[in-house]
Amino acid sequence: MRTFIFALAAIVLINQAEAGEKLPTFDIGRNCHEETAGSDTGTGNGLGSCTKDETDAKNELEKRWSQFGGSEKGFCVGESTTGGEQSYVELLTCLEMSTGQLSNMDDQ
Repeated sequence: MRTFIFALAAIVLINQAEAGEKLPTFDIGRNCHEETAGSDTGTGNGLGSCTKDETDAKNELEKRWSQFGGSEKGFCVGESTTGGEQSYVELLTCLEMSTGQLSNMDDQ
């Protein structure tokens, strides 16, 4: 049993390290469609607004990815993908909160 626990811990650490090497690829269209489904804004402005926010967050993350530490990346990738949802906005927010690096994407 002890060997199993150590092996599981090693797998988790390896996955977190790999998660920190490159920006994960999320399906923005699927995420936004699921996020806006069933709401009055499921089409038009709601979907468009979600897609723009996610794309802006992805672009910001691409610029700043190397500025974040591996442990923060691993933790925040896990947080931003829980429950099957994948959000660049959540990932960026988590990383900024964990490091104190805040940006204002509206200024771009």
